[in-house]
Amino acid sequence: MKNKELIQLMQSDFDSGESLPNIFEKYKNNNVKEKRLAYFVASLKDKSLIEKYKNANKVLVGIMVVLTIFTAFTGYAIGSEVTPESALYWTAIAIIPALFVYGFIKINYQAYLVYILLCISQFHKNFVGFGTDMAADIIGLIISISILALVWFLKSKLFPYMGFIGPKKNQDKRYLVEVNSFQAEL
Repeated sequence: MKNKELIQLMQSDFDSGESLPNIFEKYKNNNVKEKRLAYFVASLKDKSLIEKYKNANKVLVGIMVVLTIFTAFTGYAIGSEVTPESALYWTAIAIIPALFVYGFIKINYQAYLVYILLCISQFHKNFVGFGTDMAADIIGLIISISILALVWFLKSKLFPYMGFIGPKKNQDKRYLVEVNSFQAEL
């Protein structure tokens, strides 16, 4: 069974009211390593959490749509100054934030994670030339940090059994989705 099919079956079980530990146990002997299985189970979409944080996610999607449009126009303007052919290339860069928009709309764990990792890896670029236009630089930095914080917040709230990169474990080194002890950990 392919991973995608397995995840769809797990999501179907979860949507029909099956608990995470039961899902974990049900698919444990399915030739999937325990860590990978815990990852799949921990990244299942919980409709109640999606409903609870839908407004925050809509704000994020709105911001990302604005950034996508801004990136497309800015990329086109920069590209057309270099050569007419490069305008298309620079506009195509807007595909990256558009993919994040799609991932955030679909409440995809990987979209939140990749956005955070990409922001962290590129964060130092916020300080290149910092101070030449202090007001714009500070506003840009505040916007970057705010979006990163919002994405991090949503990732942690929509996928509470996931840590920074992988599934969370308890003190006994067992996955929280296996023992469903997350509430006790709070």
